[in-house]
Amino acid sequence: MAMNSATILAEENRQLRAINAKQVKKRAKRRTFIATGGTLTIQEGLALSEPTVEPVIEAVGGVATDEPATRPRAPRKCSICRSQSHTARTCLEKASSN
Repeated sequence: MAMNSATILAEENRQLRAINAKQVKKRAKRRTFIATGGTLTIQEGLALSEPTVEPVIEAVGGVATDEPATRPRAPRKCSICRSQSHTARTCLEKASSN
């Protein structure tokens, strides 16, 4: 029993450490500073905050594109009726089913 318990605890500890490392990485990623000191104009701040787009080579055609490597987010939609005109909080079908 003690051996099984130790094995389970070791695995749980490993999983928690992995989750913690992922959260630390996420917190560090959020903090981006666009200036090290002094003042910036609006144009300078916008120029520094824009991500730099590097050409991406497609695996199929081998053609370089100017699109970012991340996929764009899907548009918001209602989880009840799947309409993009509203969300579940304001869905008319939710009100009629209650």
